[in-house]
Parts: sequence; C-alpha cells; structure tokens
Amino acid sequence: MLLKLAAVYAMETKADFDVVVKGPLSKVLNTLQALGYEGVELNIPNPFKVEADVLLSTLSTYGLEVPAISTGLSYVVYSYSLSSTNYELRKRSIEFFKKYIDLSIELNSGKVVVGLARGRCRGDECPEARRLLIEALEELDEYAGSRGAILLLEPLNRYETNLINTLSEALEIVKKLKNTKILLDTFHTMLEEDNVYDAILRAGSSIGHVHLADSNRRAPGLGMLDWERIVYRLIKAGYQGFMSVEARSNGMGFEEMLRISMETLRKVLI
Repeated sequence: MLLKLAAVYAMETKADFDVVVKGPLSKVLNTLQALGYEGVELNIPNPFKVEADVLLSTLSTYGLEVPAISTGLSYVVYSYSLSSTNYELRKRSIEFFKKYIDLSIELNSGKVVVGLARGRCRGDECPEARRLLIEALEELDEYAGSRGAILLLEPLNRYETNLINTLSEALEIVKKLKNTKILLDTFHTMLEEDNVYDAILRAGSSIGHVHLADSNRRAPGLGMLDWERIVYRLIKAGYQGFMSVEARSNGMGFEEMLRISMETLRKVLI
C-alpha cells in the first residue's frame, strides 16, 4: 500500500491541546494496533525527557512505526518559539529542535514537524519574527541534513498563527532549503486555500508528510471533505508514506474517533 495510517499522540502532558490522542500509552497503542493503524506520531513536549530505547522497544511490541515527531507541545507547555524576539526562548527552541531531530533518528523516523513552535507575532513585529524564523529554519535544515533527517514545515490557519499560513508562503521557504518539506494538513489547507484538492497537486513532490482532519476538524468522515478525492490527489502528486489523523474527539473518546477515521479511510485506501 502506498499510503499508511497513523494517529498523533500527545506524550506526558496535561496541556489544553485537544486535536491529539491522549491517554495511557499502552491503551492508545493497543487501540491503534487493534484498529489496523500502522504508526503513531508522537507530539513530545520535552525531547530531553524521552528515553528513546525504552520507547522504541514499547512501540515494536505493538508493531507500530513513528512516521514523524510533532513539536507543538514545546510551544504550548514552555512557550518556546523559533521566531521569538526573546533570544533565550529562541535559543532554547533551537536546542529543543536539534534534540527532536536526534530523537527522530533514534526512533527510526527522521522527520520533525515545525508547526505551532514557529510562534506568532504582532503587527510591526512580524517582519522581524519572520526573519528570525527563516534564520532558525536555515540552521535546523543544515543540522537535519547532517543527521539524515528532514524538517516538515506546516502551513497553519490564520486563527493559530500569522506566520506562514498559505501553501505558497511555505513553498517559497522550502524551495530555498535542502532538507525541509511541506506537512500538508487537510484542515488548515481547507481554511487557507481556494481548493484543498488542487492545493495537494500544487504542493506535489514537496509534500513530506500529511495530517488528516475533516472540514470541522473532527474525524475524517464527520465533515464535508471528499476523502476519495484527497487520497487520489495525494497518489497523483506522488506522495507515499504515512498520513496521521490529527482530529478532535469532541467528547466521543479517542477510541471512537480513531475507529471512525479508520472506517472512512480504509474504504478509499483499498
């Protein structure tokens, strides 16, 4: 199969972050395995607190791969940002990302997401914040290359940040870097692009990873997106690899959210 399914899981946090799966690790991994998922994307607040060998051993017990390391919780929990005008916060964020890159190699992933941890800006601060972000991405892109990893720059919708919202903005940056690709999130893409399906083809070979949520950010199948068209365009764009469900459970429990997602996507992946 060209495309495989994973889900985004938040590790070791009580933070208010509701678009990821939360719960005891063993329970989540058992559910993913039982439903037929092949991977678990780890959103890690602090990469320095992860014992990679222990985690890898646990994941192998369930036959699950790590398609990518998500980093947004470092911003939510610690306020670390790659674009912060506070030097110490920005320096610490870069240190975290280098550790994320190292950890991604140890977990046989080699992919690290740049999402919320890019930060936000206000008015007149934005040009400087953008400059600092690109400067940090250049440094991390070089480091990722030295470790055999890639960064995944995710365009986020305007309600979450005002730094890099559109696919065009992200592509402009990615094309100047050697070890950075696009993380295409169906929910953010739907909000920021004229046509989510055409945007997939525009991103083309620049797509390095995919996040899945429906038009209302709930499980695929509970909104208005046409999943057959999305999968067809990803394949047409030449994308192969994991797609990670990153959706709100809306009180139904993560097990039900994952079940609905799998039932919806399995129909179009077979």
